[in-house]
Amino acid sequence: MGYPAKIQQITRKDFNQYYINFPRPIALAMNFNKGDIVEWEIVDKDTLILKRRQVEIAGQKRI
Repeated sequence: MGYPAKIQQITRKDFNQYYINFPRPIALAMNFNKGDIVEWEIVDKDTLILKRRQVEIAGQKRI
């Protein structure tokens, strides 16, 4: 099942910014938290992949 979302454009003097909001069911299913770092990967003009970046916590060892 898909969840539609609108792309918002903020027009500034020197540049434009684009925003997309995640529907709540997606944010809950993905267990997103404020400040999570994610990365977009462009597959083609119709497909984006959103990956959660693993941020290393001080003192934590990678497995």
